[in-house]
Amino acid sequence: MEQLTLLFSVDLSEQVRQVLIRAGIEGFLRVPNAVGSKPAATWKHGRSPEWRAEMIVAVAAPEVIEEVVDQLKTYANKCDVEPCLRILVSHLDAVY
Repeated sequence: MEQLTLLFSVDLSEQVRQVLIRAGIEGFLRVPNAVGSKPAATWKHGRSPEWRAEMIVAVAAPEVIEEVVDQLKTYANKCDVEPCLRILVSHLDAVY
């Protein structure tokens, strides 16, 4: 099993959820009303940019996670300031 963690701007919320549903993800934890921050961009923008964000955590078989990643990776790293989408995949030794 693998854990998929998605960090994304709220404007991608519906697209992300639809991809998870179509891929057959059994369930997921959705954390709405988060705030993204990028202090490293302060020098470029004169402030530490912040934006409305969400996080989703899901557990599934590797082939399901791969399908989700394939469908979402076109959104990854596309914004100058906001990380429109960050995809983190971790192997899990056990799920109870």
